[in-house]
Amino acid sequence: MGEMLRTDIEALRVMAAGVRGEADAIGGIDPVGLIATVGRAMPNSAIGSAAVELSEPLRMALRDMARQVRGFADAADHGATTYEALDQALTERLDGYLHGTS
Repeated sequence: MGEMLRTDIEALRVMAAGVRGEADAIGGIDPVGLIATVGRAMPNSAIGSAAVELSEPLRMALRDMARQVRGFADAADHGATTYEALDQALTERLDGYLHGTS
């Protein structure tokens, strides 16, 4: 029945796993130390000071981005599971209709 709905459940799961890996990579980025190094390299610079002030908001934005990307992966996984359940239910209903079983 899944062919009728044209849903590639395995592709959804593979995509979810790949997206989840990207979310982990994004969540693993910690710019604070690197930006602090830049700030120390420019001690009397407005740019260095601004970079240091930006580091924590940037880290928080990256964490939020990772959370949202993980949510996308979770939605794809949920979609695959939902399609599977729907496919099974429709198959059983169609089989019951065609063969007189319930």
